[in-house]
Formats: sequence, C-alpha cells, structure tokens
Amino acid sequence: MRPVFWLNLICVWSLAGCYLTSQALHQNDLFNARRKVDDVLQSPGTKAKTKEQLVKVRRVLDFARAQGLSTAGAYDYLIETQQPVVSYIVQAASDDQLVFITWWFPLVGEVPYLGFFRQDERDAEAAKLRAIGYDVSTGGAGAFSSLGWFDDPIFSSMLERGDADLAHLFFHELTHRTFWVPGSSTFNENLAEYTATLLTREYLSGQGSNQDLALLSRYELKQRDKELFTAWLQRLKGDLMSLYKAGPQLGREQVLLRKQAILQRYQLPPLKPAFAVIDYVGKEAWNNASVLGASMYAPELARFARARQCIGGDQSIQRFLKELKVATDRSSDPFVGLDSLCLNPMPMPGGI
Repeated sequence: MRPVFWLNLICVWSLAGCYLTSQALHQNDLFNARRKVDDVLQSPGTKAKTKEQLVKVRRVLDFARAQGLSTAGAYDYLIETQQPVVSYIVQAASDDQLVFITWWFPLVGEVPYLGFFRQDERDAEAAKLRAIGYDVSTGGAGAFSSLGWFDDPIFSSMLERGDADLAHLFFHELTHRTFWVPGSSTFNENLAEYTATLLTREYLSGQGSNQDLALLSRYELKQRDKELFTAWLQRLKGDLMSLYKAGPQLGREQVLLRKQAILQRYQLPPLKPAFAVIDYVGKEAWNNASVLGASMYAPELARFARARQCIGGDQSIQRFLKELKVATDRSSDPFVGLDSLCLNPMPMPGGI
C-alpha cells in the first residue's frame, strides 16, 4: 500500500492532533538523519547495490519528468532505516457494511487509514479498533507522497525491489505529487495505479535491452494477475453488497454468518483465480476493511483508458491529468468527472 503521510508533519488540536504530533516526532528524527543522494553516491562507504538502485531511481525520475509528472524537490535525499516498509498502516470498516472508518486531516481531507512509523503503535491502534467491533486490516506502506508540499525522501526500503516494481512505485507516488483530489483516497490511488502501470510499460519498452524486455514480459504477467484479482474483487464486493442490502430482513446475526461464508468461499477454487505469478488473494482471512483497502489499489484500468482515449489516445499523461483536473473540479465525485471526459470532451487550448 502507498498512502500519503505528509500529514504527519502537521500538528493540530483534538484527537487527530495527538496522533499527528506523535508521528511528526518520529518523522523529524528520520529527516534529521537524511543524506543527499549526491553525497551517498559519492561516498566510498556506500554499498554498490545502493548506488546502483539510486542511479536507476534517477533514470525513472528523468523519464517521469519528461512525461510531465511533478518531480521538483522530490527524492533528492535518502533516509536509511532498518524497517522493511516506510510506515505501518491500519484501516477499519463496519463489520456489516462496506463502509470505511475515516479520519480527517487538514488539506488532505478524509482518509481511510492511519500510518505509523512504529509497528507496535500501529498494532495498538488496531487492537483498539477491533475492540470497538470494527473489521480491521493492517499492512505496510512501500512509500508516501507529500503532494508537493515537502521534499519527499527516498527510504532505503523503497530500493529493495526489482527494476519494474521500482519504476512503478515512483511513478505512482509522483502521480500523487502531480494530481490529488482532497478527500477522495480511492480515486487518487486508482488513478496513480493506472498512471504507474501505463508509464512502467512505456519506460521498460523504451529501454530497449533484452533484460528490460524480459522485465516487461514478467511485468505484463503480473498485470494480468492483477486484472484477474480486480475482477475477483469486484465480484466479491457485489455479493457482499447484495447481502448487506438484505440486512434489515435477515438480521445482524445472519448477515455476519453469511458474510463469513462468502469470504471463505471466495478464497477457494473455482471462485479464486488461477494466478500465474502472484497470488493476490492469499490465504489470510479477508474482511470488509481488507476488501475496501484492496479496492483502492485495484482500479478498473479500462475505465481510465477509455477516458484517456476519449480525449485522444495519443495524448500524454500530462495532458490527460490536466483535462482530468478540469473535469473533477466540476463534479463532487471524481469518478463522475473521469467518465465525463467521454460525455463532454474538453480540448485544451494551446497543447499540453
């Protein structure tokens, strides 16, 4: 998962203020230990693998900049940590409805997650939410974006991935830095996944080496697995929503029993897809929070591709994002704004 955590730097009063203050202190310690990437690359004490990965990141950033994504002030520093993730995430949802529990923060708006720099703090919050009776999902964030308000650093854990995943990660986060609809986390994550998928394909195919073409081939297999997973997730959500709609007639106890039966059935063949590379369903028990959380990063790629096609399929990502910004500003629902690009195409004067 890749939520936005620059809000940890802001301190406000109220319960949210306590959370933000705590996370800001952790982040301040990390930022005090950051080093310029130039210095890391020039240091004789830097591991060869770290230097190699940082050079790859710079190539990705150059490509992203050429595509019109905002890279100014991004990823000029490295923070080395011992953690496998940038931050630890908790999400919660009603146990008998597909409805997220959300938290509100300045400028970002409502978000359906809390992020912690320490796993024990995340787990303590998860225990509190479970005690209330919510469905709870926990995980880790591979990166975060400041939406351009601060100089996003590279965390050492971000470098622990292959070339295709590395490019995808940075394209995703730079999309957040370029385009963000406050209070619409699912749309923002869906859009970032669409953009990252498109640009990763272009980036790998443009490198031209046999190694990169092999990476692209494996990346495409993973994307097909992701499409199978997205279709699986949509069917599961449909069955759960039908169940919850019938809740008043069935009663809460029956709803919860049938919910568990549906979730268990979907984790087994024939409902569970036969994945080629990555088992996105896994063996861990699913609940409403994990279903909603996964939906944030499993976009209907065809929906975004169709909208881009309607303004001219050969248009750059920069042009697409500009027109999408106009469309989403006109609608209270960004997905409606996305779809309106096909209903009312809005050509941009003067090119991109």
